[in-house]
Amino acid sequence: MSEMTHLERFRAEVPRPGLADLRDQERRLLTAIAGTGPDAAGTGPSGPVRRRGAMPRLVAGLAVTTVLAVAAVIGFTLVQERAGTATSYANAAIDIELRGDEYVATIKDPFADHALYSEGFKALGLDVGLQLVPASPTRVGDIVRYGSSGTNGDDKLGGGLSPEGCAPGSPGCALTVTVSKGFSGKGTVYLGRPARPGERYGAHAMAEAKGEMLEGYDPVERTVGEVAAEARKRGLTVVYQIITPDEGGDGFSVSPDEQSARVGDHWVVWAAESESAGTVRLLVSEKRVAKNPVYGDSRPNAPSD
Repeated sequence: MSEMTHLERFRAEVPRPGLADLRDQERRLLTAIAGTGPDAAGTGPSGPVRRRGAMPRLVAGLAVTTVLAVAAVIGFTLVQERAGTATSYANAAIDIELRGDEYVATIKDPFADHALYSEGFKALGLDVGLQLVPASPTRVGDIVRYGSSGTNGDDKLGGGLSPEGCAPGSPGCALTVTVSKGFSGKGTVYLGRPARPGERYGAHAMAEAKGEMLEGYDPVERTVGEVAAEARKRGLTVVYQIITPDEGGDGFSVSPDEQSARVGDHWVVWAAESESAGTVRLLVSEKRVAKNPVYGDSRPNAPSD
């Protein structure tokens, strides 16, 4: 019987063990062949018992063949692990696991190097990047924006807070990102995270929204003097962005050269945004126009005084 026949019989008859078992088998076989294991030498009644100097050729061949077969199975198992069949991954920044038809990534460290997030997705065969953006309180957990290329109709990206509606920073409340199983293209998700003290928000919210700094007060289309007085009562700092309304009120432009102009109390506030913790930004112009240049006719969720 040829050595290749022995190899084929070995592969057919030996059941697929786990990776740890395979490594243990490989170690034992190599140890036995090298003569360094517990079976290589012993102690007899009259002293050490020497092992035989040479193995019969066929036995030696079978032993080597067996080792090669075990190595082949181990290699196949490792290739499977590295070919995207893994269903979970974890490092210090992110924990990813397959749940049904989508991968759910739980952010463990929202201030970590973004490369650690990509590392997790790459380990599972997903070309997905994650950027966490400092956000005002009501934008934490929002997908600020996302982009993708080379995708199909079944490829989906998502994200938010888990459990849905939980309070950021409270026990058990986590930022999550979802990626559909088999995501075939390249994607990047920008997700709002809590801001560090003094950090400017990259994802803003209306300052008058519930949960924001001017909650319960409507600053829109009031004078700068009125809004600034309300902000001071709340212990807030005010900064300004000077805008130039387009004719007809359909939008506006911003010129960097005009931002140093002195803003008067009679100027008009068209919108107020959360700039950073304790600071609101007012979008203002000197002249009043008939139509709000920021919101037009579709201002969302205007509060009532």
